[in-house]
Amino acid sequence: MTCEQEISEVSGDNTPMPYFQFKHASTGLCLLAGLHLGLIGCQSAAKPSSASTRQIRPPQFEESAPMELDMGDDWDAVEGLIGGSSLKPRRASDSSGDNSNQRLAALPQPPRYAICLATFTSGDHRLEGQQYLKRVSMLVPDMATDLSLHTDQAGSLVLYGEFDGWKDERVADVTKRVREVQIQGRPLFLNPILTEVLPRRDPATIGPNELLAVRLRHPEVRTIYTLEVAVWGDFESGKLTDAKRRRLAEDYARSLRDLGHQAWYHHDHVKKMSTVTVGVFDHRAIDAASGIRSPAVERVMGQFPARLVNGEVLNIPVSRNDPGAGTKPQKPFLVEVPRL
Repeated sequence: MTCEQEISEVSGDNTPMPYFQFKHASTGLCLLAGLHLGLIGCQSAAKPSSASTRQIRPPQFEESAPMELDMGDDWDAVEGLIGGSSLKPRRASDSSGDNSNQRLAALPQPPRYAICLATFTSGDHRLEGQQYLKRVSMLVPDMATDLSLHTDQAGSLVLYGEFDGWKDERVADVTKRVREVQIQGRPLFLNPILTEVLPRRDPATIGPNELLAVRLRHPEVRTIYTLEVAVWGDFESGKLTDAKRRRLAEDYARSLRDLGHQAWYHHDHVKKMSTVTVGVFDHRAIDAASGIRSPAVERVMGQFPARLVNGEVLNIPVSRNDPGAGTKPQKPFLVEVPRL
């Protein structure tokens, strides 16, 4: 890789943004570019819509059957792999799961806003991001103190700076100066763009009935599915507060656990939606080629004939091509358990 190739990863701290003046970076360190990194430029940020941020990942099924995974002899009973429910109903007094301190700690942390210089998505994305950040620091010393690395389940970002939000007046000027950084007459950063990222969740704040708790219990399992049976969201109506949305989802998950189901709740602070899911399934939950669900999943779906939206059944067209065919309740569907 040459010095002209793009470097992309996001990092930064809370120190004020310095007004740096540079157009031509040091060329004496170009020999460092001999390290080969697979780089993907940051994509243009959409409108300041939370739905376009990096934290949102749609369910992704395995394209090919992976190796069998040993999840332990008690996986079926403990996690509801087969039936989606525990062996016996929980007593109402035991069902709260999360104490008040955990719930307060689980409140969303504010997002970070920084300029994305590069992204890495390979299996070694964190190491590649670290190497890229170090190289940029050496090539452009004026930028070093404001570089940072953000890593999540999707990959790693090298970030520059710290901003107050999408409308921060400094963004345009700083982005312009970053875009003007050159090495041997060519731009170093092909597409610097303002990016929103969420801080990594502290595992200590994850309650036992949160969906993320499944990942804590099985950190080595790559693919884990669960059945989404309900969702709550304001949908830009202005009628459902975040606190009430979270409470409704947690209460519904608790009620299902009282009935003996292995239910979980999950709060997506970017989408501003809360979901309730039932059961835990491994990669055999769905056949990637045919889309056919496993008997274990079908058994759980038989107990939940309709997916609830804000507590009500959502009816969808029977046929997209025939509006006169009427409607039917939307069924629950499989989603991948989010990674930490």
